[in-house]
Amino acid sequence: MSMEIDAGSERGAPLSVFARYGLTLMLLAAATLGAVIFDQLTRATNLSLVFVLPVVIAAATFGWGPSLAAAVGGTLAFNFFLLAPRYTLRVNSPENVWALLLLLATAALVSAVAAQSRRRADAAWQAADQAMALQALAKSLMAASDRDAIASASADALGRLFGAPAVVLLDSGDDLAVAATACGARLTAADHEAARWALASRLATHGGAYPIEEARFDFWPIVSAQRQGAAIGVRLEGLPDGRPAGAERFIDIVRGYVAVALDREHFAGQALDTRLEIESQRLKADLLAAVSHDLKTPLSTILFTLQSLQKFAGEHDDEARAQLLGLAEKETARLGGLVANLLDMGRLDAGAVVVRARAVRPADLVTAALDAAASALAGHPVLHEGRAAEAVLADAQLAQTALGNILENAGKYAPAGSAIRVRLGAGDGVGWIEVEDDGPGFPEPIEPLFEKFARGVEGDGRAPGTGLGLAIARGFAQAQGGRVEACNRSDGRGACVRLTLPLSADQPA
Repeated sequence: MSMEIDAGSERGAPLSVFARYGLTLMLLAAATLGAVIFDQLTRATNLSLVFVLPVVIAAATFGWGPSLAAAVGGTLAFNFFLLAPRYTLRVNSPENVWALLLLLATAALVSAVAAQSRRRADAAWQAADQAMALQALAKSLMAASDRDAIASASADALGRLFGAPAVVLLDSGDDLAVAATACGARLTAADHEAARWALASRLATHGGAYPIEEARFDFWPIVSAQRQGAAIGVRLEGLPDGRPAGAERFIDIVRGYVAVALDREHFAGQALDTRLEIESQRLKADLLAAVSHDLKTPLSTILFTLQSLQKFAGEHDDEARAQLLGLAEKETARLGGLVANLLDMGRLDAGAVVVRARAVRPADLVTAALDAAASALAGHPVLHEGRAAEAVLADAQLAQTALGNILENAGKYAPAGSAIRVRLGAGDGVGWIEVEDDGPGFPEPIEPLFEKFARGVEGDGRAPGTGLGLAIARGFAQAQGGRVEACNRSDGRGACVRLTLPLSADQPA
């Protein structure tokens, strides 16, 4: 586990001038009271050293001004309360004069040393806080996923570095717009103009100076290697300690970080576009491969049948002619199914699926889907198991298409003559239709088979089709608030696919 220390938060907010001098006066009063009480009890000498204590505390805590005030005030208090004649500022003895001068000199020297130590400590705290701010900026920029996140992290870092309002503006191509602010930064029209001028001229601007005298922020331009434009601004005027020394050094570091981050985001966008283009080309290649293979066979069969009927019409008897026409009709239906699947997949990809949900009986969906998949189910007895009295809420056409694709898939891979079982059921607010077959089952993992053009068997031994059936079934089911799940049967004898749809509160008309 890592731990990050925030130096600025440990130090707390600085005290006001009145608070510093007020607390110094309280320390001086406490020291005077203590010296007077100690003098009454012991009549000790060298009580002047008591007045050095508030000087040291004030110097270390509040700075040079309060510590010097404590030194002068301590000298006067020592003379007034402890030196004869008491309760006056007169000094009768030359020794007392030297004692007062020595006290004042000692207090002033201690004040200077303690104040210098405090300044060095403040500088160390400030350097640590600035280092922490730059470190946090680097981490945030590494994790930033877009331009807005880059701008937000940069503005926060600038505000922390200088303790002043900060802003980051990004070039969108048409305009330079504010992307993030920190410490309550608010830009005027003049500030916007100064930022645009800085980016256009590639020069920094100072608030209240040429070329935009009305601007309050200082702006610095950022132009990355990939021509990503931005501007960062900090309001340095009016800070308690004046314009910070070495501000340009920190600004240059932030500018470098931001430029690299913007280029990285630019390259990430290009990489995403490239990946999308590659996926698009791969999809086109898969589509071409599927279409060229699976459409060629029915087209060739239809062409052969028509040519045979045309060239050898006199040589075919009625039975042969009927067989040829039946073959042409079968391949035409198969071709229509392939085209319909391609069109349905196109609708899903384009988000153009319109759902008109109403109460539907699951048994009606099964009947319509069996009719649609009759060609693929030829030679397979269909066994109906279970009954569902509850109606489901679905778009009848979409649900029939989804179930039809599931049935066709089962008919393609089930052994010839084997039975296909259709089960109906309901529970937990949903109704479901299961299709089981005695085929080879799904290869593991199963989930990729629901992707477009995925086939259960590779090579020349695979069943005919485009590999869109399960993808279309799941897409249509999800469009209606349902789902499609698949698994291999526990007895190892085939596959099971379940279509689930929400139950309807109404009954079919």
